[in-house]
Amino acid sequence: MALSAAPTFAPAQSAPASSADAAAIVQAATAPLAATPMPAGAALCEAPWFRSGSRVQMEGDGDMPMSITMILRDVMRWDTGCSAQLEVRSKSALAALKGPPVDTNQMHEINIDRRGASSKTSIDSRNAVINARARYARVFGEAAFRGSGVFNYAGLDIREGMMLEGETFRSSVSLKIYPIARDEEVGTIQALYASVIVGSRHVGRKQMIDTVLGRKECLPITYEKRTSLGPLQVGDEMLQVEPSLLNVTDWYCPSDAFVLRTEIRQNNRLQRVDVTAMEIDPPDR
Repeated sequence: MALSAAPTFAPAQSAPASSADAAAIVQAATAPLAATPMPAGAALCEAPWFRSGSRVQMEGDGDMPMSITMILRDVMRWDTGCSAQLEVRSKSALAALKGPPVDTNQMHEINIDRRGASSKTSIDSRNAVINARARYARVFGEAAFRGSGVFNYAGLDIREGMMLEGETFRSSVSLKIYPIARDEEVGTIQALYASVIVGSRHVGRKQMIDTVLGRKECLPITYEKRTSLGPLQVGDEMLQVEPSLLNVTDWYCPSDAFVLRTEIRQNNRLQRVDVTAMEIDPPDR
């Protein structure tokens, strides 16, 4: 799962003053969705939680505490895939700054294409709307992403000792920056080639863990994840932001077809993200 950090905005009269500021803004706007353990593939369309009205709440601790809420609406299914409106609300903060969290709201139209029986299923969202607000500024814009075989756990016969293939997730974001109390645009940020590349994943021994749904038998699935914003354009300036390498363990719980806990290790520090609430409407009759 990717990490999001609170942006350190420059004063309202100017655009962000450094590459760290600009990178943090984009991370806060894009990370919540990348952080979401969202199984793709044919089985996602039939997963017990993939229906209108489902709501999942996740909380993260550590140096970058976060809270993420996902809500599914308007779920539709057909022979070759499915779609849904996905709202992602998040709050994220960098603990060391001791500042207020960044509030972000995203609206995505998720499309799942499973036409190729032998190829990886694709998942994409286009023209997603992003609103983010911090202490001194707010940003508004659009994002898009496309993944191939993204977190495809649901419906697989996963057993201890298996190696699962790697995955790719590519996204772009274009944002306008405004002072917190005015509608005058003061800057722009574009990251057109952001990516998340997941290496081969190793399935560990099934274990009982405590979850919001009670004690569950879950599989630890470990892998390396490389996240990159790519070239970052802030106004007329092009910046290069160093990619990050994360060591991740997804605790996938087959009975619920969902990752109920994720542990992220970076620079010898551990962050844990748990599902803290899961509400699923009963299926239509």
